[in-house]
Amino acid sequence: MIWMTIQHRPYVVVFLITFLLLATLHIGIFRTIAWLVWGYAIAFLSEVSSIHNGFPYGLYHYIPSGFTGELQLAGVPVWDSASYVFIAYAAYALSWFLIEPHFGRFKIDPHVSPSKPFKITLVASFLMMMADVVIDPTSNLGEKWFLGKVYFYPNGGSYFGVPLSNFVGWFLVAFVILTGFQLFEKFIFVRMKLPVLGAKRFSFQALLGPLFYFGIVGFMLAIQVWIGAYILFAVSTGIALLIFIFVTRRAVHEQSSSIE
Repeated sequence: MIWMTIQHRPYVVVFLITFLLLATLHIGIFRTIAWLVWGYAIAFLSEVSSIHNGFPYGLYHYIPSGFTGELQLAGVPVWDSASYVFIAYAAYALSWFLIEPHFGRFKIDPHVSPSKPFKITLVASFLMMMADVVIDPTSNLGEKWFLGKVYFYPNGGSYFGVPLSNFVGWFLVAFVILTGFQLFEKFIFVRMKLPVLGAKRFSFQALLGPLFYFGIVGFMLAIQVWIGAYILFAVSTGIALLIFIFVTRRAVHEQSSSIE
């Protein structure tokens, strides 16, 4: 089952490995493992809840024939819940880039405790939700590409077949994942004096978060073009460009400040 999952979902594996590498360099191996376990647990529970009672995303159902032979838990494909983990980190790293200070040539402090944790959590939750605004309508068209038809919304949805409740749910789940991790850091990791093992500070490290975020979004944009979902692509590109403008402004500001 594990091998079949890897074979059928190599893009998920690539993004997950990228997360493990970037997060370890940023927050260390122990906190990365904690992020993986906590993020997966919350994502899995949220999906189990939603497919049974419609909270928090709205009611949807998985189609077992769409992932036959792949690893699943309580009717939820393992790779799907794992996706939340790396999307949450990508949003968090992008939020960090937008809010936290950099130290010349886009270096960042290799530690998980941000100076403005609540602001970073709010912005990251919003960014994760916006990533799903691009991802979910594309995934909902899975029968047109190699994802396959793995789920459906029985009542449809007003945003390219996706209910708006889904995006609200993503914001809430992102907020729980990120807030929980911040609480772990403050009340457990710091008190245990958990070392930031594996974390490094190097030039342009702060740019890796935005690159990872846009890599995930860009992958879905490419799928939209491939399947001919041009209206969805136009709307999704507008969302990505708006976020990119904020990233560019921040980068230009940092570069100007370093020159001064």
